[in-house]
Amino acid sequence: MTTVTTDVPDAPAWITASVRPAGSFGRADVGRLRDLLGVLSASASLVVLDLAATSLRSGHAAEAIDEAGWELERRGGCLLCINADDDARARLVGCRHAVVVAPGEPAPVP
Repeated sequence: MTTVTTDVPDAPAWITASVRPAGSFGRADVGRLRDLLGVLSASASLVVLDLAATSLRSGHAAEAIDEAGWELERRGGCLLCINADDDARARLVGCRHAVVVAPGEPAPVP
Protein backbone atom coordinates (compact mmCIF):
# COMPACT_ATOMS: atom_id res chain seq x y z
CA MET A 1 0.00 0.00 0.00
CA THR A 2 1.33 3.45 -0.98
CA THR A 3 0.47 6.59 0.93
CA VAL A 4 0.49 9.90 -0.94
CA THR A 5 0.81 13.04 1.14
CA THR A 6 -0.15 16.40 -0.32
CA ASP A 7 1.08 18.41 2.66
CA VAL A 8 4.79 19.18 2.39
CA PRO A 9 5.94 20.16 5.88
CA ASP A 10 9.44 21.23 4.80
CA ALA A 11 8.24 23.52 2.00
CA PRO A 12 8.41 27.21 2.91
CA ALA A 13 5.18 29.19 3.01
CA TRP A 14 4.88 31.95 0.42
CA ILE A 15 3.25 35.32 0.87
CA THR A 16 2.31 37.21 -2.28
CA ALA A 17 1.51 40.92 -2.18
CA SER A 18 -0.11 42.78 -5.06
CA VAL A 19 0.21 46.56 -5.06
CA ARG A 20 -1.24 49.05 -7.54
CA PRO A 21 0.09 52.53 -6.86
CA ALA A 22 -1.68 55.35 -8.64
CA GLY A 23 -0.43 58.74 -9.70
CA SER A 24 2.84 60.28 -10.63
CA PHE A 25 5.95 59.39 -8.65
CA GLY A 26 8.60 62.08 -8.83
CA ARG A 27 11.50 62.81 -6.51
CA ALA A 28 9.22 64.17 -3.73
CA ASP A 29 6.91 61.15 -3.83
CA VAL A 30 9.47 58.34 -3.96
CA GLY A 31 9.85 58.12 -0.16
CA ARG A 32 6.37 56.68 0.24
CA LEU A 33 6.97 54.17 -2.57
CA ARG A 34 10.34 53.21 -1.04
CA ASP A 35 8.75 52.76 2.41
CA LEU A 36 5.96 50.56 1.05
CA LEU A 37 8.29 48.40 -1.03
CA GLY A 38 10.72 48.15 1.88
CA VAL A 39 8.06 46.71 4.17
CA LEU A 40 6.79 44.33 1.49
CA SER A 41 10.24 43.14 0.46
CA ALA A 42 11.03 42.33 4.10
CA SER A 43 7.90 40.25 4.60
CA ALA A 44 6.57 38.95 1.27
CA SER A 45 7.95 36.28 -1.02
CA LEU A 46 6.56 37.71 -4.25
CA VAL A 47 5.55 41.31 -4.81
CA VAL A 48 3.49 42.15 -7.88
CA LEU A 49 3.75 45.87 -8.60
CA ASP A 50 1.02 46.86 -11.07
CA LEU A 51 2.17 50.03 -12.83
CA ALA A 52 -0.95 50.50 -14.98
CA ALA A 53 -2.03 53.65 -13.11
CA THR A 54 1.45 54.96 -12.35
CA SER A 55 3.86 57.37 -13.96
CA LEU A 56 7.48 57.11 -12.87
CA ARG A 57 8.92 60.61 -13.26
CA SER A 58 12.16 60.05 -11.42
CA GLY A 59 15.13 57.74 -11.60
CA HIS A 60 14.79 57.55 -7.82
CA ALA A 61 11.58 55.56 -8.29
CA ALA A 62 13.47 53.03 -10.41
CA GLU A 63 16.17 52.85 -7.72
CA ALA A 64 13.55 52.17 -5.03
CA ILE A 65 12.04 49.39 -7.16
CA ASP A 66 15.43 47.84 -7.88
CA GLU A 67 16.42 47.96 -4.18
CA ALA A 68 13.19 46.20 -3.18
CA GLY A 69 13.78 43.66 -5.94
CA TRP A 70 17.26 42.98 -4.56
CA GLU A 71 15.91 42.45 -1.04
CA LEU A 72 13.35 39.97 -2.35
CA GLU A 73 15.85 38.24 -4.62
CA ARG A 74 18.46 37.72 -1.91
CA ARG A 75 15.79 35.95 0.18
CA GLY A 76 14.69 33.78 -2.78
CA GLY A 77 11.72 35.95 -3.76
CA CYS A 78 10.81 38.08 -6.75
CA LEU A 79 9.55 41.57 -7.61
CA LEU A 80 7.33 41.49 -10.69
CA CYS A 81 6.39 44.82 -12.29
CA ILE A 82 3.39 44.35 -14.58
CA ASN A 83 1.59 46.69 -16.98
CA ALA A 84 4.71 48.81 -17.43
CA ASP A 85 4.13 51.19 -20.35
CA ASP A 86 6.94 52.38 -22.62
CA ASP A 87 7.88 55.24 -20.28
CA ALA A 88 7.99 52.99 -17.20
CA ARG A 89 10.03 50.38 -19.05
CA ALA A 90 12.48 53.08 -20.15
CA ARG A 91 12.88 54.18 -16.51
CA LEU A 92 13.26 50.60 -15.30
CA VAL A 93 15.67 49.43 -18.00
CA GLY A 94 18.55 49.55 -15.51
CA CYS A 95 16.76 47.48 -12.87
CA ARG A 96 18.66 44.24 -12.41
CA HIS A 97 16.49 42.80 -9.64
CA ALA A 98 12.94 43.26 -10.93
CA VAL A 99 11.09 41.50 -13.73
CA VAL A 100 9.35 44.13 -15.89
CA VAL A 101 6.41 43.16 -18.09
CA ALA A 102 4.58 45.37 -20.60
CA PRO A 103 0.78 45.56 -20.80
CA GLY A 104 -0.57 42.51 -22.59
CA GLU A 105 2.64 40.51 -22.24
CA PRO A 106 2.35 37.26 -20.36
CA ALA A 107 3.99 37.41 -16.95
CA PRO A 108 6.80 34.88 -16.52
CA VAL A 109 6.35 32.21 -13.91
CA PRO A 110 8.82 32.95 -11.06
